[in-house]
Order: sequence, then C-alpha cells, then structure tokens
Amino acid sequence: MPRTEKEPQFRNKMFVMIGLLLLGYIGIKSWHIHISIDAYQGQVLERSTKGAAK
Repeated sequence: MPRTEKEPQFRNKMFVMIGLLLLGYIGIKSWHIHISIDAYQGQVLERSTKGAAK
C-alpha cells in the first residue's frame, strides 16, 4: 500500500523534512552573505557603479 498525504505520520515527517531543508537553506544563504560582506568591506570604489549590485 503506497503512502499517501492522508496518513498523519507520513505527512508530519514531510513537514519536518521541509522545515529542515528551509532552515538549511537559510543557514547557507546567511553564511554566504556574511562571507561576501566580509570580502568587500572597506574596499573603495574607483568609479560610479550606478545600477550595479553592491
């Protein structure tokens, strides 16, 4: 018998898995942003960068 979304135990495990994946994604993205900010902090731009991502 295949598992369906109507089984409470299976559904709850899927919600936990989705939550853990979201937390992992948020953690990796925050680490990436922290590293990129540290890399560019204190650097002086030589010319105007209007419209560029900073």
